Amino acid sequence: MESDSKLEDLRSVLSCVFEKLGHESLTEPDRVELVARAEVVQDQIDAIQDVIDDEERGRMLTTPVPEPSGDRLF
Repeated sequence: MESDSKLEDLRSVLSCVFEKLGHESLTEPDRVELVARAEVVQDQIDAIQDVIDDEERGRMLTTPVPEPSGDRLF
């Protein structure tokens, strides 16, 4: 799925951003910019995950429920 690939790419980017945030040599403006980027990437991840969740819910709603069989245990 294209969304799965995009999701993995964004998670990789977010991981890199967090790794950079861990560097002690960052200036405060750089840190603020990285946090802002992380928030944007996280928003994109959340949006893609919402679409995936909606698609899964849609499949669950359209999947027919099997008819109960005449064989009862009780």
